[in-house]
Amino acid sequence: MDKEKRSNFIFFIVLFVFFILIILSFSLHVLNVKKFNSLERVVFEGQNSECSIDIYPRAGVADSWDKTDVEFNDDIVTFTGTTYDCSVKNYTDSVISDWKLRINIKRECFINNSWCGTVEIHQKSKTTGKMVVQELDLRDYKDEDILLDHFYVSQDLYIPLNYGDYIVYNPSVISGEMPIRAFKNEVGKVVIGFIFYHYKGQRLIFSCSMNYKFLRSYFQGLKPKLLICAFIFWIMIVIVRVTFILTFRNLKKESNSVIHAVSRIYNNLYQANLENNTFQEIRATDTLHKFFERYSSAREALKDVPKTFYKPESQKEVSDFYNVDLWKKRLKDVDSCSADFETLDINGKGSAKWLRTNLIVCRRNSKNEPVEVICGLMDVDAEVREREQNKLMMERFATDLSNEVAEQTLHIQEIQRRIVSGLGDMIGSRDGNTGGHVKRTSEVIKFIVEEILRRNARGVSNTKFLAITEKLGEDIIRAAPMHDLGKIFIDTSILCKPGKLTAEEYSVMKTHSVHSGEIVNLILRDVEEEPFVNVAFNIARYHHERWDGKGYPEGEAGGKIGEGIPIEARIMAVADVYDALVSKRCYKDAMSFEMAYKIMLEGMGSQFDPDMEEIFKACRDDLESYYSNDA
Repeated sequence: MDKEKRSNFIFFIVLFVFFILIILSFSLHVLNVKKFNSLERVVFEGQNSECSIDIYPRAGVADSWDKTDVEFNDDIVTFTGTTYDCSVKNYTDSVISDWKLRINIKRECFINNSWCGTVEIHQKSKTTGKMVVQELDLRDYKDEDILLDHFYVSQDLYIPLNYGDYIVYNPSVISGEMPIRAFKNEVGKVVIGFIFYHYKGQRLIFSCSMNYKFLRSYFQGLKPKLLICAFIFWIMIVIVRVTFILTFRNLKKESNSVIHAVSRIYNNLYQANLENNTFQEIRATDTLHKFFERYSSAREALKDVPKTFYKPESQKEVSDFYNVDLWKKRLKDVDSCSADFETLDINGKGSAKWLRTNLIVCRRNSKNEPVEVICGLMDVDAEVREREQNKLMMERFATDLSNEVAEQTLHIQEIQRRIVSGLGDMIGSRDGNTGGHVKRTSEVIKFIVEEILRRNARGVSNTKFLAITEKLGEDIIRAAPMHDLGKIFIDTSILCKPGKLTAEEYSVMKTHSVHSGEIVNLILRDVEEEPFVNVAFNIARYHHERWDGKGYPEGEAGGKIGEGIPIEARIMAVADVYDALVSKRCYKDAMSFEMAYKIMLEGMGSQFDPDMEEIFKACRDDLESYYSNDA
């Protein structure tokens, strides 16, 4: 197995191990979450835990009253009615689900009402002595359906409870009592109401406990987010690596074709690999063969060539020409170069001659630097005799190789574009837009950027837009699909909510712009050019900033006001809002073009850069035509 194959093998083994670790880590995480969610828990009144319960009488003036002259058990008594509240609090970022509250009766009393759920009453019957259990909604019942001992006082229901009886409260999902979730630093809380009657002058005594489960999402917390990012990064590495292998395998075949073609031209021919500092003899005279067989390093061998074979007066020029460190610079923008030098009298006095050394690039890396170089030596006389024929041949091979490299470079860029677009589509599909928002905003960005470039060419642009060159414009269009990548971290219940978001939910939603910037840095910083990464980061993080400084995530406090907002983010903001207005979303219908156009113009100078107004107006017809026919 050669070094290249061994390197690829080791690389894919490492990738496979990395993938297995990601899968094992996520599987272990899923098992831990399942175990966490299935655990039956109990908390008692007054206990310090992840949640708490507390039952207490309301302190209001109207929350306690007396009923006098009540005939009960052959006596005239006075009952006191009291409203009791029972609060259930959640101090964690998990959701309390499947909870039930149990209230144990320690002194005789009478339950009259409860809200908003139902109560399962466990009462020891005075007539049979057996425990009777019945679940009732005390706000909606029929007298004939009640199996428990009970009586009425002025049409008010009284269900007697004695020591040993207890109540199980079943919360109402419809009324929002279950599940109980907390938001950030705010405690999740539910308050349940009961009305109890007791003999005037007595104090009710209860003890409470609650059985419950915690429910945690598989994607909640930092660990699953890191695993998702690691998986995305893994996919990027695999795609890029496979692309490079296939690309340079084709280039290597082309390289072998070049070697085969030129091997008949040169008396001495070597192939040097600049990555691993090795060389391979293809054809050589006895003199050069004996010289090079003493070396294994291409760098060391070429370093000794000048003083061994060439005259002292040309030593400096020869040393520079054979300096491997200078080859990358010398051959960066050309596929070949040559130089003529006079040799020593190697084969006896008067045997000196002029040799021409040609360097020909066979293979380049992703940075367009030479990786494999052919080094060929030939007599100048021989080259003169066959100059025309060889010149045509070398030009043809150099042109073919250059075209192949150019085609493969464009192929790699197209793959990168599809990766970026695919990630954007994946995020868009989570909020019900099936990636349409990504495609549409990219087209809107394209209309706007092309209009700016046209104005720049005519010399009628605002000076601030002259900074947008064709290269920057292409980067803005390429980066547009990544502006909402951070939505992968937003819970689906918030992302797809059909109604208006609460303040807490909106705070969670606003974090997507920060996450978008972090993902751009994570997946692009080491594989893309820095100017493009900076443009993509600015679009992802700052496309919700406003001209008046009231946007997020930084706003005026972070200097993101007016010209302090990156220009590419200001352009993205116009495209993002316009698409949101004229497109149907899970929480709204599409707005008419006329209304959307009016709203966009009203936002110029407050939400948007006021200098974008004329550019937006110029794009109006193209935008409305696009959304009418294609969007």
